[in-house]
Amino acid sequence: MIKYLAIPIILVGCTAPVTDSPAHAFEVVVEEQHWDHVYRAIEYIKAGQREKTMTDPTDSIDSALADFWSQETSTELEE
Repeated sequence: MIKYLAIPIILVGCTAPVTDSPAHAFEVVVEEQHWDHVYRAIEYIKAGQREKTMTDPTDSIDSALADFWSQETSTELEE
């Protein structure tokens, strides 16, 4: 009886498909000659992200001047 159960289990186990791990699904294979292009693309994406969060220089200067003048006027009032 065990012979009849063992044979189908062995056949199913030996013919089961081998699956690749999910980590390999996102692996990018880049040839050595294309690394420069990949690096430039990554830097381009990073620059775009910085520009989205970057403060406008005019706003930064105006804020710094406002802080400076508020400190100047507060010290003049104290004297």
